Amino acid sequence: MKRRRFLTNVGLAALGSTAIGTLGLFAIQPRRTTLPFAAADNDTRPLTPATPTRVAVVGGGLAGMAAAYELLKRGFDVTLVERSTNLGGRLTGWNVDVNGETMATEHGFHGFFNQYYNLNGLLDELGLRGNFKPVNDYPILFKDKESESFTNTTTLFPFNLLAVVNQAKSVSILDFNNPRGKLYELMRYDPRQTFERLDGIDFKTFCRDINQPMVDTIIEPFAHTSFNQFHQYSTAEGIKFFHFFFLGNPNGMGYDQTIDDAMTSVVTPLTQRLIAMGGKIMAGVEVQRLVEVDGRLAKLELKQPGEIQAQSHSVDAAAIGREWTPFWGSPSDLYYLKRDEQGEVQAISGRCTHMGCPVGQDPTTGGFACPCHGAKYDRHGVPTEGPTQIPLVVMDATPEGERVSITARASGAEIEADYFVLACDVPGLKEIVSQSTLSDAAFVQSVDRLGVADPYIVWRIWLDRAIEPLDVPFYTTSGYRFTDSIAIYSQLQPQYEDWARRHQGSVIELHAYAVEPENVIPEEDIKRIMREELDALIPTLQGATIVYDIYTMQKNFPRWAPGDHAGRPGVETPIDNLFLAGDFLRLDVPANLMEAATMTGRMAANRVLAAEQLRENPIPAVDLVGPLVVG
Repeated sequence: MKRRRFLTNVGLAALGSTAIGTLGLFAIQPRRTTLPFAAADNDTRPLTPATPTRVAVVGGGLAGMAAAYELLKRGFDVTLVERSTNLGGRLTGWNVDVNGETMATEHGFHGFFNQYYNLNGLLDELGLRGNFKPVNDYPILFKDKESESFTNTTTLFPFNLLAVVNQAKSVSILDFNNPRGKLYELMRYDPRQTFERLDGIDFKTFCRDINQPMVDTIIEPFAHTSFNQFHQYSTAEGIKFFHFFFLGNPNGMGYDQTIDDAMTSVVTPLTQRLIAMGGKIMAGVEVQRLVEVDGRLAKLELKQPGEIQAQSHSVDAAAIGREWTPFWGSPSDLYYLKRDEQGEVQAISGRCTHMGCPVGQDPTTGGFACPCHGAKYDRHGVPTEGPTQIPLVVMDATPEGERVSITARASGAEIEADYFVLACDVPGLKEIVSQSTLSDAAFVQSVDRLGVADPYIVWRIWLDRAIEPLDVPFYTTSGYRFTDSIAIYSQLQPQYEDWARRHQGSVIELHAYAVEPENVIPEEDIKRIMREELDALIPTLQGATIVYDIYTMQKNFPRWAPGDHAGRPGVETPIDNLFLAGDFLRLDVPANLMEAATMTGRMAANRVLAAEQLRENPIPAVDLVGPLVVG
């Protein structure tokens, strides 16, 4: 027997015996739990409100859709407002014309993990589980060493951890030789103590005293999938991440993928269900501000998507030429001005009507392009490509002597409600709260302190060369300048498999999870480097021609920086009829990514139910503490 295998087996037996002897194998197993209810008499409370009760939900991603669904089931009058033309948030999709063929695309590949209890429960209720298929392998492709593959083996602790170590070629059981060492902190997650002790330390600094092969092979590649830089990521959040995805759940590391695109598999049928249940969907509408009256929210004021927030601006008339010229009214208010042939000033908002990002000028067409989500507009602001169908917003330009006043055309629409759920992403929430006059300064400050992680890139490319079938459709990578994962769409979804078969080609999607500021370089340079990385990852594609591509750089995943936790807002707010939902909130419950979004949507719905003295829904979660937390 090889020495390493011998040491592994000895270590497995020793650690297993220690665990059994000191804590008992049964006692330390991670278990699925259920969150406590607000009231002790929850089971005897009524299900539906006695009088019509209105709820306005802002944001049509998973958090907003989950909240709306739960409240519609219980008889509430729900209006869901979404600034994009489709619901879905980061799951949304749209059609593209690939050299004359219509194909569905989306914001990027998503894995639906086994421990996404709330999300998977929602999919079960909707009868959508048939739209998924399992993926039971989690491979990592390293630039400078042999690849690793972590299959979904036993779920028993500590044997699940030891199985991962046993599979890893460059990690030894000897890495666990110090029970007081930092490595064991991954097994001691506690929602209070872990954040009190470790939230102020970045994960890279924390890991300096851990064996480097363990960090390089397991910890850093997995931590990077949080969309945060390793050196800017809170250690407490990192431990919570590992606890949720691996050590704290009894379901292992397996995940499912959608058979078709996410719109077909999830978003469209869920949207149809919300409408069938009586929900009012207002897509293509943006919230301007919240209106508070006597300490409670009374209504939402609405505006056109992409309309600038501040209502008026003034510019020097001499600065306006015959071509579109950008002007900034504030850090988030971009608009373009030019004079027509008669010398009249034309004004157009520079905020994308998909997600509100600033659009740049497209020198190849003379129009506009959103670098975040791939939306393109012609020189008149009419959409030509990408996820939006709404033109850039026209503004009023009024000469005033040597200056020109630029004014947004306020829509004047409002929504009154009894309860409000803000289920936006971080930029959307911050924008709405900053434009509102709210009485609780501490709440406003907690929202203002929220941040987003470094931008991430999704680049989907259609190539004129086929590749041999690979073992799985998705790979994490490590050691590359940009590429953090790779999805083989021509072996992942039927529409793409069909395209590849007919064209003898392949479709590959490359992801860069968090691009450092120094790596935010021109798009053509990023594409060149990522193409070189693809050629190194799949050498048979060297020299293949790109026949079509979609490149997006987005910046809307939450920042989990050291020290952020204490000031982060939660589901409840100081305004008793306003609740928040989203994957960025402070949660004492271990949950991340899509599960955190769905869970907080359901938690916000429960807060409304509790406020109306109605029966709350049970909300499942992974084990609330790590397997080595005693007491």
